[in-house]
Amino acid sequence: MSIKRNVFLTTLAITATAAAVQIQAQQTPAQENVIKPLSGWNYEEIYAKGGIRADSLMDAEVFGENEDEIGSVENVLITQDNNITAIIAQVGGWWGIGDTHVLVPWEEVEIHEDGVMVPVTEDNADDYGLFASNEYITQQDLSQIQRVEEGIEAGIGVWKLTDLLDDYATVGEGIGYGYINNILFSREGKIQAVIVETGAGFGSGTYAYPFYGGGYGWNPGHTAYTLQYDEDEVGDMESFDYNRYNGLLDE
Repeated sequence: MSIKRNVFLTTLAITATAAAVQIQAQQTPAQENVIKPLSGWNYEEIYAKGGIRADSLMDAEVFGENEDEIGSVENVLITQDNNITAIIAQVGGWWGIGDTHVLVPWEEVEIHEDGVMVPVTEDNADDYGLFASNEYITQQDLSQIQRVEEGIEAGIGVWKLTDLLDDYATVGEGIGYGYINNILFSREGKIQAVIVETGAGFGSGTYAYPFYGGGYGWNPGHTAYTLQYDEDEVGDMESFDYNRYNGLLDE
């Protein structure tokens, strides 16, 4: 089932295209042109290091300081340098205050045995409100969903995990290749790879590729993600084996 179609926080979208303008402006020409050859790309380092799968982090249970379950992860915010910067969680049903959404900086999130642990309590939930700091999401961002006009202030370059999950993946000159099925993060929250589930025309497989963000023409408002490789290059890829990847939140 599509994560993107079912995530509540589509109404809490950041101004994706506006943020991308700043992302592109801050990239140097050298960054824009560095594409890692697939001949030098393999999964061994990723297998060895393990990390966090996006599909395990999304909807993961959230625990408070006393290890009581207080909610679930609704979305993840990622910076222009491809690091997780915060999670958005729905909490509060157990406190009798009604469900509310909180934003927790990644440095305050701990991986729990069954999910993630955060320092949010009934008493301090307001301190973690979505708009407690405009470093991540601002009221203006919400009023500009999918609409960008000349002169609008872009804010910082932050995008949502759901901006990329389930997008189409293309190769070469826009040739349909499959869709973004998953994203892998290091234990520290750095993107390791994007996982593509290919269509029948490419053998219906699962493959991991380097991620190329704003400096390579992609922005969060796009419905397709270009892999930066040609059709003949991707034909030699090995299938990605999830059984060899030590995911921190995987059962």
